Amino acid sequence: MKYKICAISDVGCVRRNNEDMFLVNHHRGRDEEYRILQDPAGPLLVAVADGMGGHSSGEIASERTLALLDEHQLQGDLPVRPDDHAAFVPLLETIHHAIQDEAAVLPEAFNMGATLVGCVFYPEGNLVRFHAGDSRLYRLRDGVLERLTVDHTVREELSRAGGDPERVGGHLVTSCIGGGMARPRVDTGIVGGDVAPGDRFLLCSDGLTDMVDDGPITERLLGDDGPVAARSLIDAAREAGGSDNVTVVVIDVEA
Repeated sequence: MKYKICAISDVGCVRRNNEDMFLVNHHRGRDEEYRILQDPAGPLLVAVADGMGGHSSGEIASERTLALLDEHQLQGDLPVRPDDHAAFVPLLETIHHAIQDEAAVLPEAFNMGATLVGCVFYPEGNLVRFHAGDSRLYRLRDGVLERLTVDHTVREELSRAGGDPERVGGHLVTSCIGGGMARPRVDTGIVGGDVAPGDRFLLCSDGLTDMVDDGPITERLLGDDGPVAARSLIDAAREAGGSDNVTVVVIDVEA
């Protein structure tokens, strides 16, 4: 299968710095639009990181998180088979501790961290997902948008426990890479149903989902080609206020 990919990372309307970054195979980008058609012989890695920490440390955290992930990919450390997806847990814990160590010697990067969402497309047609935090992965299939990740936030956990999520202000994350946490919560798994031509996947930072609900996201993903849909999502977040950086990666599966 082939993968037509469009990734856009935008600073938004309020913030001065863009702390988001995307990784498409070995290309890392922010403040840019990146398009590529991939016909990989092996696994294809795509990820989005949303930096946290203030000043320049958020930018450092997202860049280092994806740089380390890419290094592990180049070293052959990613799971070779989909069934080995649990190996992402210790791998991301290793990256987490590396970020913590770097933050300890950089005064301007104290407690820097990043949320992370990623996926690996395998030649056999399987898709493995992994994430820590509230950046998301979606699949659009037959006109239906399905969220494939569960936010690691106080609000989400309270809602799932039967509480009132409206009592929680903001979106406090309960897991991230770095960020002063002793250990991140990493969720990973094989996405149900093999990847098929016509599927469209979306990875995004919370700069999109805090501004735009799933309904309008679905509408903007339907019909248009990938680059138009990706730009439309960025525009939607900006039109809603653009209070945060926003990054989207739209992946179309072709035969």
